[in-house]
Amino acid sequence: MPDTTSESGGVPHYDLAVVGAGVVGALTAYYAVRQDPARRVLVITHGVRGTGATRVSAGFDTPTGHNPAQRELAARSTALFDKLATELADLPGAGRQPVDVYWLLGRDNVAALDATMADGGTTSPVEPRQRRMLDEVFPGLAHGDGEVLLASAPMTAGQPQLLADHLLDAVLSSPANTLLEGFRVASVRRAGERVELVATDGSRVTADKAVVAPGPWALSGPVADAARERGARVKKVVAFHIMTTPPPGAPALIFEDADAFLLPHDPGGHWIFSITSPDWDRGPDEPLAVDARDRDMALALLERHVPGFVPHLLGGRVLGDCFTPGHLPVVDTVGDDDVVMAIGGSGSGYRLAPAMAEDVLDLLYGRTRI
Repeated sequence: MPDTTSESGGVPHYDLAVVGAGVVGALTAYYAVRQDPARRVLVITHGVRGTGATRVSAGFDTPTGHNPAQRELAARSTALFDKLATELADLPGAGRQPVDVYWLLGRDNVAALDATMADGGTTSPVEPRQRRMLDEVFPGLAHGDGEVLLASAPMTAGQPQLLADHLLDAVLSSPANTLLEGFRVASVRRAGERVELVATDGSRVTADKAVVAPGPWALSGPVADAARERGARVKKVVAFHIMTTPPPGAPALIFEDADAFLLPHDPGGHWIFSITSPDWDRGPDEPLAVDARDRDMALALLERHVPGFVPHLLGGRVLGDCFTPGHLPVVDTVGDDDVVMAIGGSGSGYRLAPAMAEDVLDLLYGRTRI
C-alpha cells in the first residue's frame, strides 16, 4: 500500500504516477516496475480501464516512418515488442500475429514508399501467383494504369487492449501498485518535494514523478497548454467493418496514396477498413459517429479498387486521436523535470508505444534501455 506521511497531509503517495491506462501508459507502468520492482506505481484513468483509443485500435504495425525520427521509433518499438513476446508467457507473441502485406499505390510513389521502411526493407513487384491469390481474397481487385501492386515483408496485427490489460495485470500483481479509476486529473503541479495530481472533484494524490499519457484527451487535461504549443490537434479516426470472413492467412492490403488499409480481423471474423477521416478538432468526449461523408469516402475507394467488398461495408469503429506535426510523438518534460508528457500517437500510438514508454523513463530516471 502507498505511504501516507504527514508531509502529504494523509494524501496517498507513490513513487510514480501514470496518467492514462492506454497502451502507452500501461507500457510505461510495466517497464517502470520491471526496472525497479520496489517502485510503487499508481495508474490513473478518468473513466474505467479500457475506454480510450487503445480499446478500438486496429493494432496494425507497419514498421515504417515518414521521417528518420519516426523510423527510429518504429524500429525500436518492433525490437521491444519482440522482447515482450518472450516475457509475457500467458500472452503468446504479446498478442501479435504476422500478416502478409501488399501495397497499392501510384507508380511514381514507389521510391518514396521504400524510403519509409524502418528496417531497410524494400517492396517488390507482385508475382503472378501472388496476384492470383489477391484476386481471390479481394473480389474485383483493380488499379489504374499509373498504379502498381507491390509486396513487402510480413508485418504484424496486434490486440492493443488485450496487451494493455496483461501489462496492467502484471503491474497490479504487486499490492504496492494501484489502478485508480474515475479520477479525472485537472492539474499536475509541484507541491514542495512532491508532484501533486489534483482531480476535477478536488481529490489529490502525490508522487515523486508523474507521466501524463492521455491519448486523445491531450487537449482537455493537465498538459493541454503544452500540447497546443506543440501543435497537437485531435482528429476523428474511422475504421469500417467489412462483414465477410477473411480466409485463413489472408493478407493486408494498404492503399498507400489514400492513407487507408484493409486488415483481416481474426478475433472478429471480419475485415477492418481504415480510412482517413477529414474531421479535425473533435474532442474524444464529444459524440463521435461514422457519418455519411465517411461512408461515401470508403465506398468510393472500395468501388475503385475492391468492388466486391462494397455490399459488406457495415458498421465500424470511430475514435479520436491526438496528432502532432510530422506525425512524430512528443515525449518531453512539462514545466518540471519530474513531470513528462507522452502525446501524439497520430494514429500510430500502438505501434510506437514501446519506444515512447522507454523514452518517458529515460527522461525521468536517466537513459536505461529496457
